[in-house]
Amino acid sequence: MTDSPAEQEMSRTSEALSLAQFARSLRDTHRSMPQTLSEILRMAIRLIPGATTGCITTVNRGERTVVASTDPIAEKLCRLQYELDEGPIPTEVRHLDVVVSYDLATEPRWPQFAALAVEAGFKSLSAFQLYSNADDLGALVLYSDVTGAFDADAVAIGEALSAHAAIAMLSARDNEQFRTGLASRDIIGQAKGMIMERYDLDAVQAFDLLAKLSQQQNLPLHTVARDLVDADHPTNSTF
Repeated sequence: MTDSPAEQEMSRTSEALSLAQFARSLRDTHRSMPQTLSEILRMAIRLIPGATTGCITTVNRGERTVVASTDPIAEKLCRLQYELDEGPIPTEVRHLDVVVSYDLATEPRWPQFAALAVEAGFKSLSAFQLYSNADDLGALVLYSDVTGAFDADAVAIGEALSAHAAIAMLSARDNEQFRTGLASRDIIGQAKGMIMERYDLDAVQAFDLLAKLSQQQNLPLHTVARDLVDADHPTNSTF
């Protein structure tokens, strides 16, 4: 039975409010990357009609990674696309905002992958580009156990959600890199202070010594610094 116009309007209003709430929740700068990815998938399954399972995958300088999934089957299907070099992730999402297969049982673009997806119980899929540049790609891939699940309304919701998700992912990544940078700077400062005190050197000389050790050991500067600090304070080590 088809919903009445009033019911359809109420549904669209509810979806819009949920998307707005989702966007606001992702502004939490204290949310880690895993928490951000988990929230994106949770809301995608909740808001996009027909979606039953899914994953988020990235390609960074050739490194292909399934960074989050709703379950092991979704993760396996995403990995299969890379292994077979078939499916929307390796072939189309970099160039298209959205890729939809309405019927995987008759999908001619990726015959091997489509057959395996059908064997796993799925009948349609949609893939949304989150971001794309020369070295970096992010995609949200959703699967459904219903043929023709991802219609125009579902795609429109998915595109809106993906736009918010992309901003949140890039922001979470920047925040993690910033926190990592602060931690590295702090540990280098501790190591410099130890060297200055132990060898009666000034700050520049202590840093030069750290840099020389880094070069000799072929290790990042912050790693050398952490090794020195941990060696001086064994209780700081993590077991």
